[in-house]
Amino acid sequence: MHRTTLFRIIGFVCLACLPALLMPDYADAKPKSERAVVKTSLENAEGEFVAILVNGRTLTGPNSSGQRRDGRILMPVMAVARGLGDSANVDAASRIITVRRQTGTTAKFDARLGQVYENGSLVLSVSSTSEIIFTANADELLLPVEIVAALFDAAIRYDSRQNTLIVARGQVQKETLPNDTGRRSAELYQVDYDYSLNRYSSAASQNLVLTATGRLGDGRFNFTSNSSSSSFRKINLRNGTFTLDRPNGQRFAVGDFGTGSSLQLSAANVRGGMASVPVGIVTINAFAGRTTSGTVFYAPISILPDDDPRVPPPVRRSSRYDTSVMGFSAAASPATGSRRFKSLLLSAGAMRFNGPNRSGEVASASANYGGSRIRLQGEAAIGRFNKISSDNSRVDAFASALDISGTVQLTDNLSVQARYTFIGRNFLSPQSGMREPIDLKAAGITWSPTKWLSASVNASTIRRPGAAAKLDKSITTGFSVTPGGSAPRFYFSHTQNSSTQVRSAAFSLFNASKEFSRWRLFVNATRVAGLGPATVNTQIGANFRLNDSNTFEVSQGVGNRRSYNGQFDWRTSNLVSRRLSLSAGAGYNYTQSSKVSTFGRLSAALKLPRQSSLQVSYIQSNAGPTLMISVRGTLFRRREAAGFLNAQVSEINSFSTVRGRVYQDINLNGRFDDGVDQPQANVKVRVDGNRYVMSDSIGAFRFDSVTAGDHKVYLDLLSVRADLTLLGNGAQTAAIAAGRDSIIDFRLVRTGRISGRVWLDINENGKLDEGETPLADIRVVTASGRDTLTDADGYFVIGDLAPGEHVIFIDEKTLPEKTKASFAPRAMQVSPGQETADVGLAAIMIPAEVKHFGAKPRP
Repeated sequence: MHRTTLFRIIGFVCLACLPALLMPDYADAKPKSERAVVKTSLENAEGEFVAILVNGRTLTGPNSSGQRRDGRILMPVMAVARGLGDSANVDAASRIITVRRQTGTTAKFDARLGQVYENGSLVLSVSSTSEIIFTANADELLLPVEIVAALFDAAIRYDSRQNTLIVARGQVQKETLPNDTGRRSAELYQVDYDYSLNRYSSAASQNLVLTATGRLGDGRFNFTSNSSSSSFRKINLRNGTFTLDRPNGQRFAVGDFGTGSSLQLSAANVRGGMASVPVGIVTINAFAGRTTSGTVFYAPISILPDDDPRVPPPVRRSSRYDTSVMGFSAAASPATGSRRFKSLLLSAGAMRFNGPNRSGEVASASANYGGSRIRLQGEAAIGRFNKISSDNSRVDAFASALDISGTVQLTDNLSVQARYTFIGRNFLSPQSGMREPIDLKAAGITWSPTKWLSASVNASTIRRPGAAAKLDKSITTGFSVTPGGSAPRFYFSHTQNSSTQVRSAAFSLFNASKEFSRWRLFVNATRVAGLGPATVNTQIGANFRLNDSNTFEVSQGVGNRRSYNGQFDWRTSNLVSRRLSLSAGAGYNYTQSSKVSTFGRLSAALKLPRQSSLQVSYIQSNAGPTLMISVRGTLFRRREAAGFLNAQVSEINSFSTVRGRVYQDINLNGRFDDGVDQPQANVKVRVDGNRYVMSDSIGAFRFDSVTAGDHKVYLDLLSVRADLTLLGNGAQTAAIAAGRDSIIDFRLVRTGRISGRVWLDINENGKLDEGETPLADIRVVTASGRDTLTDADGYFVIGDLAPGEHVIFIDEKTLPEKTKASFAPRAMQVSPGQETADVGLAAIMIPAEVKHFGAKPRP
């Protein structure tokens, strides 16, 4: 490396660390509380920022963009959670992320094990999770796309043209079409299931998720249900949602759903009904139902004194739907025709709720703008609320809330972010624990001068309204060096914070890795200073790729106060016809207080028929053994349902069906007669050349996702039995009507042939007489284009001829000199599976030209 460039990098590193040295009183930012088949394109430069669009809304503010690192796209997990209306909690010490979705489902990612769980069921295993950086500021935590999709049960697609990650909850299955010539009023396309059973040392649980997709009228519906049990007893339904989307933009939902979209300050998780109706450029939403006010604890009735140890402890009870809620909202893009403001979205709405301990009426409004370089969003709310305070007094007061954030891309490699959030001390939501009072100010700057070097500085302050003395402050600096190829990669961050509980605390992290041809080395180091002496931990490890199917990883950690930890992992795949994958691991932890503790794990994943899979995991630790079994797959699926996966709702009603049969017409009556005619299986039928299906055992074929209009339907003759030929035109043009069947049959018949002999007919009597010579290498031709050459004895055979009349003649260019054919082209009848034999084709001599001279006149 050039010496000047080296000095610039060293100076930049020092500059990035300077705020950490000069500002020791700042505190760590509190986490802000805001789902593959992913398609990504990584052709752009490493380190580039990627915008994130969640359910049609672009995320803005600090730490709201995706990034590219080491050939992968990473996403901010906390920002995605806020965009989807879920809650997330990050435990950096145990390297565990817990997500509670709006539906009530709980998902967890354990980076130590490299596994994602959903309601305790293992749904995803990934490798190389040791490189995931758990920063002190949870908002800065970035996870790979595949882990984010599993955590939030979201579909994530990368749009390379707009450099945007598009996140949508669930993946909609599209419709297939009926077998008759009309359309049914309702159809079911696909039903999937996901069952998990977890067995712990002293408890057990099971969970069942069912999803279904189909068509109802002119719309597409989706149904999801979640049932669970804390034992081996009957599984109880916990929640379910039915949604219907119509081509005119209307949307209806019944069951459990979240109202949060563009109005987060007045959002709630509701069990009831919702309707969304577009009127011009405005979309009006209305909802009503009940929601939970919070978790309820109750003490079992007992006649024993309260201090008696035999008194059962309070029991945690499931949330009750005890709060009535209703509301409406309207959203519009007033500048639809403007190129400059085409991404502007304005929303407004109101909500009223009434529960046992809290009630209120709230109105809110928001504006969102996503330009090429500027992304802004803001929301304000005001309302009157009534609640019971901690001292059992009734509080009736007005309160307001404001949330403003934005990102400005100053240059291609420099961006700034800022956010301000204020929620008044008396502001309430229908559910306790959501939108607690807060006064937050945050700002950040990110700079990436080259594709392999980036740096960032983020600062924030958090105050609780009404508690002026309780102020949390934080500043974080970080930089990363990620050159391409096999060059080493580095990441460093330092966070300095102060809070009411800890006057001064710091968290430093260093990560380095080096790629080789078949293995990778990595080093992670952390230093945490807060209450008590600072703790330091360093972990070094390596990942080895033995071949395409086997990898193993080993690491060893060392900390101060004589603490040690280590683990070994092995993974193999593509076993048993590429259907079985296995992984195993073991590790230990040692501290002076708890001495040595060990753990081990073993898991297997098996692909089953009908798009199903089985996964079994066993973990042994100090807490006891844990067995987890998960089975998922498809109960029902219409043929070619995948053809509708990417269709818009407005397109599904234009799909039609082309179906028919391929058969051998034995009696040549032009129709299929069961027991007489013979179906032809494994014949390839094509539509427009780019799509094909194979006929089944009864000769039937079907195309379910054909758009209305004219289409060319034909057989691939290379897939037809050699002794059969097609009657009629090889290709047929079908005029497909929307929502109806077009029936096209293909008739095959046995081929026939013509055989005979060519000779020189000296006496021209049309018979081969003794002494007459057969002619070899004479070309015999049919008008249909088939031809052959005679053998040494003058014999010929022309096969694979369709039944009917064929015109046959001799190519006179191949006849000997001074000879010609004795006949004009003649018509021969060919029958299916039969030979028209003894066809004689004679050649005759061309008479010599005789010259006649007139008599010489006499003198």
